[in-house]
Amino acid sequence: MSIWFAALQGLVQGLTEFLPVSSSGHLVLVQALFGSGVETNYMLFNVLLHFGTLLSVVVAFWKDIKELFVEFFGWVRDGFRINGHPYRRFIVMLLITLIPMFAILPIESRLEAAFSSPLLVGLMLLLTAVLLFLSEKAPKKRKTEETASWLDALIVGIGQMFAVIPGLSRSGTTICTGLFCGFSREFAVRFAFIMSLPVVLGANILELADVIRDPSLMGETSIACYVVGILVAMASGLAAIRMVKFITNRGNFRPFVVYCTLVGTVAVVASLITMV
Repeated sequence: MSIWFAALQGLVQGLTEFLPVSSSGHLVLVQALFGSGVETNYMLFNVLLHFGTLLSVVVAFWKDIKELFVEFFGWVRDGFRINGHPYRRFIVMLLITLIPMFAILPIESRLEAAFSSPLLVGLMLLLTAVLLFLSEKAPKKRKTEETASWLDALIVGIGQMFAVIPGLSRSGTTICTGLFCGFSREFAVRFAFIMSLPVVLGANILELADVIRDPSLMGETSIACYVVGILVAMASGLAAIRMVKFITNRGNFRPFVVYCTLVGTVAVVASLITMV
């Protein structure tokens, strides 16, 4: 893998991780167009790109994350009683969203195989377009960490579980699911981004553990490529976070509906042509 290719993928990852257009799906398409192998050959690199965008979430939402850490220790000290603290309810909601992710573990190897299918990516991009279109019709409500229910958190967690499928936007799916549950637009964005932190961090830890056990999984990718990819993903991720906040507050996802529809259609048609 060359430095320019690593930077390109970092740029794609950072911009598409937070915009509702699917980062993993775009990585599949970029690697299919310019790479020398399928997505599974770049699995460690892709996970580390997600680590770069994780850093951008930490920077962008540092105030919330710091408050969550402080309240976590207070929550433990008080015997896990919420006592009306909004951020303690936030913590419980984040923990609930992790429950559906455990359903992924038994089918992890199948999901990795799915990452190499541009046809699947195209179909999921079309589904993402549908979700974005429907979210514009969702009733405008004002639920926050103070008023959202545990069931709301579970439903958004289920949305995140399905969003591991490449082409189905994680940010788009979780933001839209939150809006369907009645979250305020500001809270839907904040919750969707912060809830991704433990999942992405866990994926990084598991992947790095595999590499430590079997260094051959790194392939021929150099350390410099990893560093460039992470830094570019972080910088572009910060820019994308600002953009998605603006877009969600306006409630107009139509440009992304059109974009996902066009890219998804092209991916499906191109994949079908190669099969003939």
